[in-house]
Amino acid sequence: MNKYNLWYANIVDRARGRTINGYTEKHHIVPQSLGGSNDKDNLVDLTAREHFICHWLLTKIYTGEAKAKMIYALNGMKRSNEFAQRYETKITARVYENLKKQFSMVHSTTMKGRTPWNKGIPITEEQREKNRKAATGKKRSAEAIAKTVAKQIGQKRSQETKDKIRAALKGKPKGPMSEEGKRIRSEAAKGIPKPPGHNQKRLATLAKQLQEGTHYSQQKKTCPYCGVIASKGPYTRYHGPRCRRLNTQ
Repeated sequence: MNKYNLWYANIVDRARGRTINGYTEKHHIVPQSLGGSNDKDNLVDLTAREHFICHWLLTKIYTGEAKAKMIYALNGMKRSNEFAQRYETKITARVYENLKKQFSMVHSTTMKGRTPWNKGIPITEEQREKNRKAATGKKRSAEAIAKTVAKQIGQKRSQETKDKIRAALKGKPKGPMSEEGKRIRSEAAKGIPKPPGHNQKRLATLAKQLQEGTHYSQQKKTCPYCGVIASKGPYTRYHGPRCRRLNTQ
């Protein structure tokens, strides 16, 4: 064990047996990019300064591709947002210049032959398909989902965003899913097991809807062409526009 491993282990071990009153940050002892999990045994609460130092030590501990990933992670420690208080400690000044040099070299090697996302060149369908395959089966942690939800609560879409959504949907069919759409969704879901408790949750939701009177089978509509009062399913199949066509033939 070299000195960097020893320093890293000391910080982690000290943090395991204490309680901090104040601002802390969750740290993955074995980094997620190197296979570390979100299990409790792989997480520890650190101060902001300790968190930065640990990521700095990881760039010293690892080599090769793993070192490149750690340099990316350390560079990300400089980013500030409403959920993180970043970093105005002496360690930043000592390692900043060296970090920027390493990051520049690693990033240049990583991006060689690739088109940067911020150069205004639209993504190709081939790259989109690669991204889709790479993301298949990956699940976001509950913590990541909670952060996204918290960030979006209370936000309103700008007119520009609304216009973009409207333009993206222009020309696409509205209403019930097409047979082709159903087939694509069915193929994508093949072989993927339902999560534990799925059926129980579904039955509980149905029971709640029936009790509250909000289940689709309890929503009645009167056909304007034949006067029949029907629930959503039969109305869609036999009444409304369909009934009008039949009555005009």
